[in-house]
Amino acid sequence: MSDVFLTRRQILAQRIETTYGTYSDPNPASSYQAIRLVDPFVGDFGQNMVEVSGGTLSRGRTRPIATVRPAGVTFRTYVHGITSPASGIIYSATAKPPLGDLFRACGMQETLETVGYAGGRYRYQQTADPSSDNSISILCHEDGFDHQLRGCRGNVNFIYLNATPVIAEFNLRGIIGTEAATVRAAPTNMPTIVPPRWIGSGSVLVESLHAVVANANFQTGNTVYEQPASIADSSAGIIQCVITDRVPGGSMDPEVTNASTLDFFNQWRATSGAILQLQTNVTTGNRFTLTASQMIIKTLARGDASGLRIFNTDFEAYERNVDDAFNLIFD
Repeated sequence: MSDVFLTRRQILAQRIETTYGTYSDPNPASSYQAIRLVDPFVGDFGQNMVEVSGGTLSRGRTRPIATVRPAGVTFRTYVHGITSPASGIIYSATAKPPLGDLFRACGMQETLETVGYAGGRYRYQQTADPSSDNSISILCHEDGFDHQLRGCRGNVNFIYLNATPVIAEFNLRGIIGTEAATVRAAPTNMPTIVPPRWIGSGSVLVESLHAVVANANFQTGNTVYEQPASIADSSAGIIQCVITDRVPGGSMDPEVTNASTLDFFNQWRATSGAILQLQTNVTTGNRFTLTASQMIIKTLARGDASGLRIFNTDFEAYERNVDDAFNLIFD
């Protein structure tokens, strides 16, 4: 019988890098490194080529020459916190949100806040400049074969859907390294907590007013430049992935309300900034809130949800001061 390879036999693990582009060797058996996936990851392991087709007195072509090797991976996982310990201390330097390092690879800085807040909480907010950006190494294992990526940076899209857990969809780009057949055991120390559903305890606030929303998404909107260069330490032809621009924003479908209650049209016409807050759960340790301090509605159209009138809106999150277009808090 011939060999059989299955799409679901995968392992995905990540680890923060202390030096950019130096493979940090993610271990699927270590806490906070193996990633629990919603569905199989999709790898993009490319190979550019140049053709050699002239001077052979032939209508055919000779063997092409390999050049740049672009690489990346896309995957989805649920967003959640940690189980509240008996001591009452929730978050600490060693107890952090499971997706924290992935957020850091998407242009966010991580801050543990304990002063004036009992139990500790983690805040993720945009970094100041490229020198502040973090990177991760990723192990993509697919049914007996490893693809190792280093220097990875990219984007995350938070998907809010009524009555379901919030999904974080990551699209990360990196520098391809070792690719080889490898035997691996099943990952251990993966999160076991049930991710909270976006229902009841969750709320959408626009200008301190509740909006009835069934679907929403928020994405970091980073532009990732895979910087090409022909140097000795980059056989992939790429020396680094740099976040050069960012346009955070998303979309939502609020139910149409009276203008006296929540005037979406006036918000849109006036381009006046509104505070957008997306909260999920109320249980300490497994609660997270995404806030955009100056949300601007960019497009507004009436839509239909089985006869119910809704607004189809696209919005962008702008900075009110510096590097504060949005923040994500786990507490």
